[in-house]
Amino acid sequence: MENNQMENHSLDIRKTKFTMLKEQQCSLNMRIRLAMQLHDAQAQAELEVKLKEVMEQIHHIVW
Repeated sequence: MENNQMENHSLDIRKTKFTMLKEQQCSLNMRIRLAMQLHDAQAQAELEVKLKEVMEQIHHIVW
């Protein structure tokens, strides 16, 4: 019984982490679009690096 509770707790943590990462991904995408509209290539490049890191973390959770 305790093992099942630990598994459920672990699953809840993964879901929370995944949700947080998806929100970060959405936020970064919006910020990248804004940087593109403002023609701020440096900010866009920095945000794309952060987005890549977030996407790698999402991929790690999913797979």
